Amino acid sequence: MSYLKKILLFLLAFGCYTTVKADEGMWTISKLNSTLVQKMKDIGLQLSTDQIYNESHPSIKDAVMIFDNDCTAELVSTNGLIFTNHHCGRDRVQQVSSEAHNYIRDGFWASSRKTEIPIKGLTVKFLISTVDVTERATDLLKTKSIRKVQAELEKQYTDTLKGYTASLDGYSTGQYFVAVYQIFNDVRLVGVPPESVGNFGGETDNFEWPRQSADFSVFRVYAGKDNLPAAYSAGNKPYVPKTFLPVSLSGVHDNDFALTIGFPFMTQRYINSYDLQEEQEVKNRATVITKGKYIEVLKREMDNDESVRLKYSNKNFSAGNSYKLALGTLKLVNLSPALANKQKQEAGFQVWVNSDSARIKKYGKVLETLRQNYALQRNPKYAHALITGAMFNDASLFGIRTRNIVEQLAKNDSKQLNKAVDTYRQWYRSFSKDYDVATDKKIVRTMIKLVKKEVKKEYLPDFYADIDSKYAGNIDKYVDDLYARSVFTTSQGVDNFLRKPDLSIKEDPLYKYGIAVYDKLIDLKKQTADLSTDIRKLNRLYEDGIREKEAGQLKYPDANFSMRLTYGTVSGATPRDGLVYKSQTTLRGVIEKEDSTNFEFVVSPKLKQLYYTKDFGRYAEKGQLFTCFLTNTDITGGNSGSPVINGKGELTGLAFDGNFESLAGSIIYEPEKNRAVNVDIRYVLFIIDKFAQSQYILNELTTR
Repeated sequence: MSYLKKILLFLLAFGCYTTVKADEGMWTISKLNSTLVQKMKDIGLQLSTDQIYNESHPSIKDAVMIFDNDCTAELVSTNGLIFTNHHCGRDRVQQVSSEAHNYIRDGFWASSRKTEIPIKGLTVKFLISTVDVTERATDLLKTKSIRKVQAELEKQYTDTLKGYTASLDGYSTGQYFVAVYQIFNDVRLVGVPPESVGNFGGETDNFEWPRQSADFSVFRVYAGKDNLPAAYSAGNKPYVPKTFLPVSLSGVHDNDFALTIGFPFMTQRYINSYDLQEEQEVKNRATVITKGKYIEVLKREMDNDESVRLKYSNKNFSAGNSYKLALGTLKLVNLSPALANKQKQEAGFQVWVNSDSARIKKYGKVLETLRQNYALQRNPKYAHALITGAMFNDASLFGIRTRNIVEQLAKNDSKQLNKAVDTYRQWYRSFSKDYDVATDKKIVRTMIKLVKKEVKKEYLPDFYADIDSKYAGNIDKYVDDLYARSVFTTSQGVDNFLRKPDLSIKEDPLYKYGIAVYDKLIDLKKQTADLSTDIRKLNRLYEDGIREKEAGQLKYPDANFSMRLTYGTVSGATPRDGLVYKSQTTLRGVIEKEDSTNFEFVVSPKLKQLYYTKDFGRYAEKGQLFTCFLTNTDITGGNSGSPVINGKGELTGLAFDGNFESLAGSIIYEPEKNRAVNVDIRYVLFIIDKFAQSQYILNELTTR
């Protein structure tokens, strides 16, 4: 076969179009090509393509799943046992925790099937098949909206009896695929280390290296009759998987092959320069400002009250993660040539367009019109991002959630009213468990002041006019009044309202606050709706032009929460001048970082005892217990919990983070800097065995 034909077949298999390095790219796993597989084999892969992905017989793809619609997890036993990250299971662990049973602080280890904890609402999704529907979708989109096309195509592949659900995914390559998943909704907590182990280093170490966090948790998938998905029942049995991942005790070493399979969220590697500037100056700036203030308030309250720490543990983690990600992206993109490179590409595109009259007619004004539209929407977009980050939270939810009750009261529809009340009651029962009025009041006061400082007057919610007219501009008095007169500040007040709801609730100050926030966000969205529609059309046109200009080149598609494969090696880095990252850390680092005055660096006495007695069991190597390691695999959010697999198909670790230099990874990939941070599977097993002494879990694993 000629070289040209080989290249052509490669391009057809991927539907992609630009050259990349072997360790870059979140590759579409259902379209693996022999050329790509050979590149992996050249650096250590010993598996065939069919062993990685096959829809007719068991393959590694059957052992990997979407966990809780947010992370990745993997099967590690014949009895439905799964591993994912500690931070992926955190909010579910918090859901079943209480002050009497604080599993966030103390951890949890089941000793039998009967002691495993069912978790309401938790699901996992296994990929069954991927179908290329590009031709059909493209044809339907000529006359129908994307939502109607999505509904029509997804319906074709949905099977409620087998628990199959379908998702139409659009790719940056112009292709459309339907991914068919099987959803299981009886998932139970089996084991989780205490936060001092599973989240050692906390927010301080987040997106940093070195790391020594045992970032894992253990769950089990249950099934009903015929091993099919079923609602929770005490009679359900552990799911029997098609395959699972054996665990390697051989460890990892520099230059070892590493394969990571998971479900990365959206990347934006191919956005235009105007979109990139908006991401930086609107979205990321607003996130840094709002989440930074939120964390500042929460830290004070959590440090002063252990009950607040439990209630706001997950909210604080989520806010901290968003803050650091936005901050790092701002800094790293600005330091990189990303914007200049995109502007250079656009200049080259315009030269290419201007050289042909047909292109001028089709693409001639696309870039200039994009520039104008992005400029027009910038101020309202920034106001929307700022208000969302600052105010679309606990306090505003009272009013927003009550809207449906008010609407049914106005309609005098008793049947729908009862449904709305029941829905609200269920929400409030869950919400109030992790809510503290005094803390919320301090957050709201801070955020109202922040928004007033940052947002232009014409974009402010209506209650700012009341603050000026009724409270002489005194925000503190306004907030005091909000909480003093609202029925939503006590469970009794909420219960009284739900028992006898009436339209007088519209005068409740927290209701009015929430509705004012909601209405302003809707108004701001409407102000940019037409511009956003035009921008989407222009972006598609520009992308068509780029594909036409760069036809014949190879390019991996942007991530879109579909199953992807990335590969590379165990590798340290020299990301900045004078700074060297070794590829591995050890338990010694935990001891060196200990700080009993800082909850993020408290070290469990049991863990210290194991360290000083060198009681590492079979998990040590040359007297060292390794904790985490780096790979140059290309990952992003959604990959949390993804398995790190060696060349033999064995589990060597769990991906859980990136280094600081990879924070802009959704936009740029710099192979000399970007690193994935993974917990060593031997450290996971050490915690299960020596720290938790959970033979119940350990006995299920297949170790090699």
